[in-house]
Parts: sequence; C-alpha cells; structure tokens
Amino acid sequence: MAERGQIDAQHPWPWLDPFTEGASNFFNGRDEDAQALQRSVLATPVCVLFGKSGLGKTSLLLAGLLPLLPRRQVLPVPLRRIEHGPGAPPLSAQMLRALDEALARSALRPATALTAAAGSADPVAALWERLHDRRQQLLDHQGRRWTVLFLFDQFEEIFTLQGDELLRQQTFRELGDLLENRVPPQVAARLDTHDELLDHLDLDSQPARFLVSLREDFLPELEPWTGMIPRLGPNRYRLMPMATEQAMAAVQMTGGALVDARAARRIVEFLGRQGAQAGLAMAMTGVTQPLRQSRRIEPALLSLVCASLNADRLARQPPAAQLDVAQLETRGAQILDRFYDDALACLPAAQRSQTARWVEANLITDDGTRRPYPLDAVDRDFRPALRELVNQRLLRVQNTEQGDQIELVHDRLAAVALNRARAEQQQANAAAMLQRQKDSAELELFKQRARATELAEERAELERARAEEAVAASRLARRLLAGLATMMVAAIGVSLWAMSERSRAVAEAEKAMIATEQATIATEQAQRQASRSVKSAAALASVRDAADKALEAAKLLGGDRPDRSVQAKELLSAADRTYKSAVQAVQAASAPADCPTGRRVYPQVASKAQQARLDAILPALHAEGFIVPRAEIVDEEKMPNSTEMRYFRRSEEGWALAATAILAKAGLPGVPARYVRGYEDASAVRPCHYELWLVAATGKS
Repeated sequence: MAERGQIDAQHPWPWLDPFTEGASNFFNGRDEDAQALQRSVLATPVCVLFGKSGLGKTSLLLAGLLPLLPRRQVLPVPLRRIEHGPGAPPLSAQMLRALDEALARSALRPATALTAAAGSADPVAALWERLHDRRQQLLDHQGRRWTVLFLFDQFEEIFTLQGDELLRQQTFRELGDLLENRVPPQVAARLDTHDELLDHLDLDSQPARFLVSLREDFLPELEPWTGMIPRLGPNRYRLMPMATEQAMAAVQMTGGALVDARAARRIVEFLGRQGAQAGLAMAMTGVTQPLRQSRRIEPALLSLVCASLNADRLARQPPAAQLDVAQLETRGAQILDRFYDDALACLPAAQRSQTARWVEANLITDDGTRRPYPLDAVDRDFRPALRELVNQRLLRVQNTEQGDQIELVHDRLAAVALNRARAEQQQANAAAMLQRQKDSAELELFKQRARATELAEERAELERARAEEAVAASRLARRLLAGLATMMVAAIGVSLWAMSERSRAVAEAEKAMIATEQATIATEQAQRQASRSVKSAAALASVRDAADKALEAAKLLGGDRPDRSVQAKELLSAADRTYKSAVQAVQAASAPADCPTGRRVYPQVASKAQQARLDAILPALHAEGFIVPRAEIVDEEKMPNSTEMRYFRRSEEGWALAATAILAKAGLPGVPARYVRGYEDASAVRPCHYELWLVAATGKS
C-alpha cells in the first residue's frame, strides 16, 4: 500500500486527499474549469470559488490553477486554512508568513534591495505597506513584474471554527482593507508620523489579487459581509460536479495502463447512477434542481472508488495489471461507509469502539462538518490508535502555527461519522429503554410474588384459624353431647325419635357455629379485598347475607321445637352456597385486569410549574405498579375545573378508583374517577389507559 501522499503511476488516485501541485500530471478532467477559474482570477482583484463538498475545490486550486499562474506572472500564495481560536496570530501575520514561504520557493526578488527593515511591527500595517511599497514589487530574472495572488482555501472554517464573534469581525476588517484597497487605521497613523512613507507607498493601486474558496452551503453566511467587502459579490465561480467526459478523463488518463476504456466507462456509469439516485431522492423530498445528467459525478467519490479498486489490484500476488471492475455494483455500493468501517476495523478490538466514539465526539460538529482537534490535547495512550487511522487515510495531521491538529480527510466522511454517532445513540437509547422495561417487569414480578406470598400467608393464617375453630367446635360439641346425655337420662319417656332429632339438631348447631365463624373470617377478608377493588362490594354483601342466614339457623336450632330442624338445614345450605359464591366473587374481584401493556397513567398539566406537585405523587403510583410517562403540557382552555382521573372502559373502573385511592394516600384527596364515553372498543386507546388531569391547587382560573 502506498505511503500517505504518494502519487505515482502505480498509485495515481489520492483516495480522499486532494491532488497537490506536484501531482498535477495526474489531475485530469478539470482543464476547462482550471482555465475558466484563471480567467476569473485575472479579471478582477477578488474572485470567490464555491461548490458543494466533495467536488474537489482544493485539488482544482493546487493541481489545476497553480501550475497555470506562473505563465501569467502571478505568484500564488496558498493559505490552506486560516488559523482560528485563542492564541492564533492575526490574519495579516498569517498572510505575511505565507508570502515569505512562497517567495522562498520562487526565484523572484524585490525591485529594490532594502538594507534595513523599516516596516511596522504591527502585522496589519506591515503587510499592507509591503504590498503597496514600490520598492517591494516582485521581479523575475527577466525583469518582469509579478502579481501576488493570495488563495484562501476552506474559508468556511471562519464560520465553523471561529466561535468568537469579535475575532471574526477583526478578521473580516483586516481582509476588507486588503480586498477593497482601503488604508487601515494602523497605516494611516504611521503616515501621520512618517512622511517618508508617502514617497514609497502607492496608495491608489491594487497590487495583489485574492481568491476565496468555500463550500456552497456557506454562501448565506458570507452574504452579510458583502456590505463591508463589496468585492466578495460580483466575481464568483461555481464548481459543478464532473460531466461524463470529465470523469472519463479523470479515470482513463489518470490511470493510464491500469485501466482501459471499457473499465473506465463502467466506473463512470456506476457513479453516474449513484448521482441519479441521489437526485431522485432529493426530488422525492421536494428539493428541485436543474436536470443536468452530464454533471452528476463527484470527484471525491470517483477518486475513492478508483483508489479502492487499485488497492484491491495491488493486494493480489502478484499485483494485477489492470483494475478489476467485475461486480462493481456490489463492491462500490456505500463505499464511503465501508471505507470508514474498514479503517476502524484495523484497530485492535479493545480500542475500536472507544476510538470511534472519540472521533465522532471530537472531529465533527453537531451538523456533520469536520473540525480539527489539537494533537497535543490527545491523551498519549490514545495517540497510537489515531496514528493508525492516519495510516488508513481516514484521518490526517495538519501542521499549523498553533501546533499539529488532527482531522478527518473529507467532509463526506464527517457525514458518515455523524450517521454512525446517531445510530450508536439510537442503539444506546433502545438498550436503555429495554433495560427500563426489564427493570419494570422485574419490579412488577417482585410485587406479584410479594402479593402471592402475602396471600399465601393470609390463607395459611385462615387455615390455622379454621383448624383452631374446628377444635373448639369439637370440644363444644362434646360438651353439648355430654349435657344432652345427662338430659336424656333425666328426661325418661322422651321418644327415641325426639332423641334422634335432638342429636341431629346438635350436629346442625355445630355446623352453624362453624359456618358463622367462617362467615366472620370471610367478611374480614372481603373487607380487605374490597379496599382494592370496588367490584368486591357485591361479594362482601353476599358474605354478610350468608352470615345472617347462618345466625338465623343457629337461633332456630337453639329452640325446643324439633320441627324447625328442616328449616334450619335449608338456611344452612343456602348460607353455604352464598358463602362459596361470595368467595369466588372476592377472588375474581381481587385479581388484576389483563393489561399486557401495563397500567399507565398519563399526566396532563397546564404548565411546567405543576411538575413539582406531580413529582410528589409519582412514587406512590410507581409503587403500585402504574407506569407514568412524562407529563404533557395542555392548553389552559382544555383543562377541567378541578383535578380528575379519566378512564375509557367501564370494566377498568376498579383500577381507576384504586389509582384515586393511591393519590389520596399521596396527599391528593378527593380526586374523582370520571368515565369518558366513546372509547370502549376504540383501538386508539390501549387497555388500562388512564389520564390524570392535574389542575393547580387553586383550581382553573
């Protein structure tokens, strides 16, 4: 695999890196754009180059325009990017440094050799005086005058990276004085105190030219500054996607022997279909654009696809002679995503996720624009992983006066990183939701088990009480039998039939006493169950009715008339049937409704100020198994006059009343449960759906 930045016959495409001036022989397909841009640069002092991300503006400047300028006696002074932030030097100082570096690479010399530096220490005045000083005009060995051209690449970073508005205004003031040829205040002050400057400075001429390059989507950010700098408006050149013929040249002429005409056309047609699909997607979303089928290929994607196919070629042993374009539809789909993922996959598994999160958190803005990060601020233990991503061409290091900074190599990869970050956040949110649901289910299961244990203990206690009552009844029966035996001995002459009936009456009396005790216990249990559900009230009445019947039977058996035993037996049978029916009703009433989605109470409030009042009652609802989502803010006009709990199915009245009882215990008494008609069988309202309309303590105004 080629080293980073290496461009030669075996590695003619620079992945997502721009073509440099030294690689201009491999930069093809943009000849017309380079010539047209040169004409725009020479036409007026200021030219603005703009285009969408991924169209190769930097490559056009470095490998397309710069080689043409020396033929027109123009010295290019490229500023790859303007440094921003605290501690960054002023714009004029950065331009002076870039001018010195450009002169050092050239064979140009000033018209007059100055013996001493008499310029100002202020960078704004120093740059302006140097450009307007007749003695500093640049000459070549033939004595021809040269013009300086400052190239500001990626100018949109003044909006994305410069967060200090005052510093941004200062940068535009310095730039405006240069572009509009206005005398800066610093120079005006020196002219007042240094009369000799007037002999050397040409205040009327425009000695330098300027080219500002930025992304098309930042033109609206530039427009407000055209009032201060009018020359930013008239002369603009828009870079468009490549036409089919241009893309063919960028593949076939650049690749040379590595790709034939058939393979080049197949690559271009594949990328053309991708562009057409993107245009169709924009049209489906309501975004309209001119239908220009000949301009639809992004150079960044073209370079990435070709470089990827070339890497596959070089990976073979021995390397293949030409690119393999078989199954290009499958291999080329979503190549940016694959490039991003493959670069991260080269990291050790233990570092992969952490590194991806770091990149997505620090190297892109919230809207998906790349931003640099100081390399010195990166933890030393983390730097080897970033160096590996630099080797994989996902990241690159830029040398600035503020130190080395690391960044993604292209804005299109910043969009991929943003999508990955959003997908990971969605997964995290989904996992958190699943965990909350799991915790809620476990809590509900714990409560159910606790209730089951409590019920089992109550039943066991009831069985013990019944056993004790049975023993007591047995003892009573034995005493009664003993007394009856004494009475039988004393009452000689009573018929055997009467004795038999009396014995039977005693047995029935014992049953009546036992039934009475059971009814009393059942009554207590029904009362407890009735507090949980209103539907158990009927069952409680049935239990009380059974108890009354049992007591009446006991009174009948307690008399001395044998003919009442039949009537007592009928009452006892009726009491037993009523008791069993009541027990079944109590059990049915105490069972929770079938709510597969859980019982949910949706709070409705008129303002956020009532959130504190709502927070005070939430724990009580949660403790009883109710799910309470976030409160919904409702217009004041839609609120009722007082707080109420609404339910939508008559069969769920019990749970609604249970919820109001919970609210009363939590300090919100007197809340009525109101049935809302029209939703009984509606699918729009899920089962066990309740709404708490919480009105301020003073009521609706």
